[in-house]
Amino acid sequence: MTKLHQLYRLGQSPWLNYMRRAFIVSGELRESIDQGILGITANAAVFEDAIRTDTDYDKDIYDQLVAGTPTTRIHERLMADDVQRAADLLHPIFEESDGLDGVASLEIDPALADDDVGTVATARRLLTLVDRGNAMVEIPATAAGSEAVRALTMDGININATHIFSVSVFERIAQAYITGLETYFRTHSVWRTTPTSVASFSLSPLDHAVDEQLEALGRPELQGRTAIASARLLYARYWDLFSGPRWKALAARGARPLRPKWTRLRPQDDQRPATMYIDALIGPDTVITFAPATLDLFLEEGRVARTLDRQSDAAEGHLARIAGLGIDLEAIAEDLQREHLEAADKQYQALIAGVIQKLVAEAPQH
Repeated sequence: MTKLHQLYRLGQSPWLNYMRRAFIVSGELRESIDQGILGITANAAVFEDAIRTDTDYDKDIYDQLVAGTPTTRIHERLMADDVQRAADLLHPIFEESDGLDGVASLEIDPALADDDVGTVATARRLLTLVDRGNAMVEIPATAAGSEAVRALTMDGININATHIFSVSVFERIAQAYITGLETYFRTHSVWRTTPTSVASFSLSPLDHAVDEQLEALGRPELQGRTAIASARLLYARYWDLFSGPRWKALAARGARPLRPKWTRLRPQDDQRPATMYIDALIGPDTVITFAPATLDLFLEEGRVARTLDRQSDAAEGHLARIAGLGIDLEAIAEDLQREHLEAADKQYQALIAGVIQKLVAEAPQH
């Protein structure tokens, strides 16, 4: 039994943030599943690097051009194929968990983050292309993203709400998800499975941003604690939202809660323990997403014990002290979401450009 299996025994589902063709077809994803990985998410940076440096996708890129696929859409076909392959490997877990885990998550163009109509249309189109019941689509948790989450949940689509840096944004997404489920059950007399969705809360960027302000205020003793405190407060709010009468009525019909998913787990301060976020946020009804390097560190150095709901009073006290110093966590969260979406958009456009560059380089050889 690995530490990942131990996490699962405590109610936490370990997923992997790493999807590329060679990793899937080589058997490495199968090995990760055997280790205890229960889901996988795509990463445009990983995908772009694979296209730029490897030959895994060369033939498919050219074949898509010959088939008449627009050059700015070829990357979607390649990503969809990878998600299909990963979803098929994970499908036994999807079945065994009654649709809770065993999912493969697909990223859509971050440029749509403030366009709910475009987001919904693109998500539906890509998931039709993937055609797997255990596929999941990533939706940035902007104001428009909240509306997209509601609309897509009404269709029974699995959602990974991303770029969450505050409890209030999680709550907004959760309310949209619950409203979408209410409509889903009201309008669907027959359904295959109800959605399994998650909300991705980012840790290390939040601490980094807050710690800069704490340094300027001369309060270094408070550094490195805000992200964990916020995650614990978010978890408490999760239980509030998904335990009352409104939720119980949905749960009686088979609804699944919007589980918090912890992501960006590597501290930006090298002086801090590499597994500090993982070790502090282990608890039931959550998902944790590992990058490969972070997973290796956790398997070597991580400690498995239920910690997430053990110090809620201390978490509230820390956040109160932060607020008392005049640090506006909501403003920081808004800035972080905007900055990370801008970076994601640049990375996604680099992915599209990488496909076109590879196409130009390879076309004369075919």
